[in-house]
Amino acid sequence: MWSVAIYYIVLLITVAVAIMRGGPLERWAAYTALIASILTSAVNPFPTWNDIELNIFVIDVLVLLSFWFIALKTHSFWPYWITGWQLIAIFGHIQKYMFSEILARPYSLLSVYISYPILLLIIYASGSSSRRRDIAA
Repeated sequence: MWSVAIYYIVLLITVAVAIMRGGPLERWAAYTALIASILTSAVNPFPTWNDIELNIFVIDVLVLLSFWFIALKTHSFWPYWITGWQLIAIFGHIQKYMFSEILARPYSLLSVYISYPILLLIIYASGSSSRRRDIAA
């Protein structure tokens, strides 16, 4: 239970930093992560991870599309990184579907912990966004 609380604390910090210091794309990425996390908790609050978690997979694909659209709208590097990390999460689902002998614990860890670098990069990008605006002004 602590891991869920810690994740939501990091998520809320990410959203707060994006709102206070980020540009529109950083806020969009933070809101995407927030909405996806809430949806994941709502549609599958206690996943077993024994088989492919189809609801989580669909949400992850939608997040990938959102991050990909952000990457198409900017010249910054950070959207490509978060899109790539999200693609790794997608591949984790696909591997579980293809190879059912993958244990539940590694599957869950890949799906859960890939979110942290995404959130930390959104925080970094939000801080960089305000610096870029200061330089341009």
